[in-house]
Amino acid sequence: MVIGLWKFVKNLRWVLMMNKKVMLFSRDPGGANTVAPLYTKLIDKGYDVKLFGKDAALKKYIQYGLSGINITDKVKVSSVEEIEKFLIEESPDFLITGTSADDYTEKYLWKACEKIGIKNFAILDQWVNYGVRFSKFSIDELNEYEKSKEHEYLPYKILVMDEYAKEQMILTGIEDIKLLVSGQPYFDYLIDIQENFNEKNIIDFKNNMGTDGGDVVITFASEPISMTYKETDISEHYWGYTERTIFKQFIKVLNNIAENNKIKIKLIIRLHPKEDENNYKDILDSISSKYISITVDKKLNGFELICASDLICGMSSMFLIEAAIIGKPIMSMQMGLKRENSFILHKKAIIKSILSEEKLEYELKKILLEKKIEGCNFKVEKGVVDKVINFMEEILCQC
Repeated sequence: MVIGLWKFVKNLRWVLMMNKKVMLFSRDPGGANTVAPLYTKLIDKGYDVKLFGKDAALKKYIQYGLSGINITDKVKVSSVEEIEKFLIEESPDFLITGTSADDYTEKYLWKACEKIGIKNFAILDQWVNYGVRFSKFSIDELNEYEKSKEHEYLPYKILVMDEYAKEQMILTGIEDIKLLVSGQPYFDYLIDIQENFNEKNIIDFKNNMGTDGGDVVITFASEPISMTYKETDISEHYWGYTERTIFKQFIKVLNNIAENNKIKIKLIIRLHPKEDENNYKDILDSISSKYISITVDKKLNGFELICASDLICGMSSMFLIEAAIIGKPIMSMQMGLKRENSFILHKKAIIKSILSEEKLEYELKKILLEKKIEGCNFKVEKGVVDKVINFMEEILCQC
């Protein structure tokens, strides 16, 4: 009897959800990673799905084999009023977005949804900059945001990665009732491709990249910190460092170790999608090394690059978190940090960020000379995509 009732309720929900319109939108690469994994699953469940995007997100969708619709073709002027007209025309039953760092499209979508009664989710993609994403300020205005911590733009629900992220959101002043712990949909995708990847893929990738069999492959995961925060005087910088100050110290130490010990290294500078391809040109032009071969890239397959690398270095980017989930050795470098370290892997004591050049040299020597390379152990649960859709269906059933 109970089983029969459960089947009836399940079938009824499926009938009610048939042909419901779901709109997905993102603007940043991180946001694209949260909504793109939902697309195929929603289609398979019978939803009428439209994938909208803007700027870097549209390119990111292509990596998933998806073609997004450019929202700027539909909304010529970015405002709450124009977005409202757009939503009325599209008439979605539900909206799911990312959370951009320095663009208002998602914020206007949430505000317009509130006005016309469309339920919606915003999915957090990273353990950083929690509250500012829902304020009138952009990331380069963090100091201004922290004076008030007001959240003028709130979606119906905010989906976060874990209980720690939920606690941080509450500390910023966002109410518990607004928050759902779902996990990050992108991690489902990452686990899926890891399960279907093998050693031959890595060998082929290294060969195509032109690495010598004896090269140590190191990837430097860059971030557009200089561009995002805009401060030119490093003494005034919000974090106390930029990707360029970190890289200068990193390449100096790495070059000294390679030269003194005749170690052949293939170094890939993995640019963020938003970065200028010449961001490091002046620094690289000043470097002369017989042992380090350097490639600047933003097009190589990120997952394959992680798997092919012996070490992934960076500051606090999602690229490091991806590598940790896969179990690769990583290094977080934050020399010059002048405030609390927000990097989630440091917070959870999975690794300790390097805060001095002396410590950086010690750790690199341990890896390159003593061959003491340990992979990370950052476990995440699979099933996030289903969890997000279940949350959505529960809300739709109440409407």
